[in-house]
Amino acid sequence: MLEWVLAGLLCIVTYVVFTLSTSSGSQYEDNSIDAFISKDSSVAKRLAPRENKYKRNYITDGRQILLLYGTEYGFSEEVATKLFDRLGEESVLNGMLWQPRLVNVKYYSYIRWTEEQLCLLVISTSGDGVPPTDALPFYQMLMNSGETLSHIRYAVLALGDSNYPHFCKTGLSLDKRLGELSAVRLLDCQTIDMEDWPVISDWMNRVVGAVSEADLAVKTDYLVVNSLGNNEGHTRTNPFLSRLLVKKPLTVVDNDEDKVTIQCEFDITGSGLTWTAGDALGVYPQNNQSQVEGILQALGYTGQEGVETDQRPWGHTDRVLTCKEMLLRYLDIKHVKPELLELILSHSSCDDQRQQLRDLLHTQVPSGVREYLSVREVLDVVEEFKVRPLPVDRFLSHLKPLQPRYYSISSSPQINSNTVCVTAAVVRYSTLGRDREGVTTCYLQDRLLPGDQCHVFISRNPDFRLPSNTKTPLILIGPGTGIAPFRAFLQERALLSQEDRGQILLYFGCRHKNKDFLYRDELENLAEKSVICLRPAFSRDQEEKVYVQHLLLQDGSLIWNLVNKEEAAVYICGDAKHMARDVHKVLLQIIVMQGRTTQDEAELFLKDITYQYLSQEYNPDILPPLEPRGEPGKDGPAHHKGTCCPCGVDVFTRALERSIAALIEGSDVFLLISHNRRGPNKKAANRRFSCP
Repeated sequence: MLEWVLAGLLCIVTYVVFTLSTSSGSQYEDNSIDAFISKDSSVAKRLAPRENKYKRNYITDGRQILLLYGTEYGFSEEVATKLFDRLGEESVLNGMLWQPRLVNVKYYSYIRWTEEQLCLLVISTSGDGVPPTDALPFYQMLMNSGETLSHIRYAVLALGDSNYPHFCKTGLSLDKRLGELSAVRLLDCQTIDMEDWPVISDWMNRVVGAVSEADLAVKTDYLVVNSLGNNEGHTRTNPFLSRLLVKKPLTVVDNDEDKVTIQCEFDITGSGLTWTAGDALGVYPQNNQSQVEGILQALGYTGQEGVETDQRPWGHTDRVLTCKEMLLRYLDIKHVKPELLELILSHSSCDDQRQQLRDLLHTQVPSGVREYLSVREVLDVVEEFKVRPLPVDRFLSHLKPLQPRYYSISSSPQINSNTVCVTAAVVRYSTLGRDREGVTTCYLQDRLLPGDQCHVFISRNPDFRLPSNTKTPLILIGPGTGIAPFRAFLQERALLSQEDRGQILLYFGCRHKNKDFLYRDELENLAEKSVICLRPAFSRDQEEKVYVQHLLLQDGSLIWNLVNKEEAAVYICGDAKHMARDVHKVLLQIIVMQGRTTQDEAELFLKDITYQYLSQEYNPDILPPLEPRGEPGKDGPAHHKGTCCPCGVDVFTRALERSIAALIEGSDVFLLISHNRRGPNKKAANRRFSCP
């Protein structure tokens, strides 16, 4: 009996082994696991987990290249990853044994500089000459370092905006400093004006050529790249899946001219996220599904085509997603890269279309293609140039990553540390006869319902803070959604006794008292309790328009005394498109009139002031102007960190002018004006005028 049982078990084991050994290699594919999940299935293939090539550890000897990037919103990282790919491809083709390691400069402490041979640095200027927040410790370390780096070759790619006086200052300063530390410059520092990909590509070509000629030793790598940042919690690259608790309108809308503004409250319980009043909330949106369907239809895709990504997207357990999901959640379908036109040109069979694309791409006037793309989105382009077949993976690789949008947090953690509030003006407009929408504000308004989940993270803004001395008077000027960070400020000041807080003047501006007076009940309640002196301006409630600058002029004597004698901090936040120039004029006028001084002396006084500004939403790594899309609301790709620099009135004027450009693109612009006592000329910085 026992023999029969053993024989039976042996047969079963033999059958199982045979089945498993032939399931994936059998000519009868329909019986295999591979056939079940792969080739002809309408669902994307699920592949075995593989190494993230951008966090690769090298276990064999090679020629290491340190590829550093410093970024605020992701563009420097995007450029650095492309350079990483380029170096890897060249190494494989030519047997160079290059081992590029992609490292955020915030992990600089893990780098052993004595063991490095070649460093390529891609870094942005996040403000008016200021490093990105995460890059500041690295910047300070290098600027203060006395270490000799004569054994290191280097090249720097500096990203910035030429409209600012300190164009690419961070990259230029680091390039100069590396040279002062005796590092050997591989190439001259290359500055990049906004997202100028042709210049970036040319620099990459020159870098590859220069690296090829460098005599790098073959060594064992010490750096464990895949361990960097694993315990950081929730960040831009690892956002928290929050839940929308509350969404409520803040305005009354009776006609098309009325603005829709909403407040959204997100639950971050258990996330470990913390924030300080003045910080921003990064929100990852989803694209409009109807636009995604339009793109799929124009290109003849089903949407179920499987796409393997180089690294696991946040929110997913593997690196294989459907084409539709990539377009919906991870790729930017609003802004078109010129490379997409190049791809379409290479696959087009229509002579007329090919000629049109050549004219656009190869014109001697670079602004031609920029102007063409400035009013078009991906759907417009793929409908205009209907090219089939266009390989799915190639098409998707020519789209920009979908960036988060940033909103100043309009609540204080001292009130509720588990709920984050943001205030957003919903953007809708039209170009080329087609209705357009702000990616995130319309996602929040139209598609995200209370109870739904949304990926968020905290974006620190250490340069936009309340004064540490709670008795410092505050002058807050915040039309429209510019009130958002002030709401958080006021919540904290309201917790203090009257003896412990300084005087607060709040100038708020909107069109109609009964339509868009944001947080009216809260502000009037604070005024009744003498927490603030509320000065609202309603531009459309009377025949003659009244703006906040008119009220500032009326209160010139009070403002002058607070600023000149009591060293008040002045914050200006809001729609610079309508008020910035007038505010500048009013400030000068107040100084001249109340200080009994000349215009030139007033200008000098302004030169002794530190201006800090924060534009609420836009642009990866670079300052305004945004891509010229003519978007008139409050929904741009990212926001600017506050900057701090002792600057003259010309800088202030430029900041206001650039802020106007930002508002055209849908940014809220914040200016913080406070007396600068940190600069080298402390005597000038503390200059005061006496009022007779």
